[in-house]
Amino acid sequence: MTISEALSASVSALDLKPQDKAAVELARRYAALLDAPDGDVGRFGPLLLSTLTALGMTPAGRAAVAKGKEGRTDDGGGSKADELRARRAARQHASTA
Repeated sequence: MTISEALSASVSALDLKPQDKAAVELARRYAALLDAPDGDVGRFGPLLLSTLTALGMTPAGRAAVAKGKEGRTDDGGGSKADELRARRAARQHASTA
């Protein structure tokens, strides 16, 4: 299996957003360069890996995505600690008014 084939299989299994299309296309180009007979792994391998990580397609990328979601409220409005601080401030404001 070529890198391009593996990438296509991986991309089809993901739920990517439309704004991810440019990064996916970049990854496809790097994969094609690596699949070429004279593919420069030392040059394009790290670039592909970085692109895959940014897309959440590597263990490190998935961990970063998961870490970014930790502590967030469902509406994405901030961390749970931020929500608790806002509630406390509202209670204090209400008791002094």
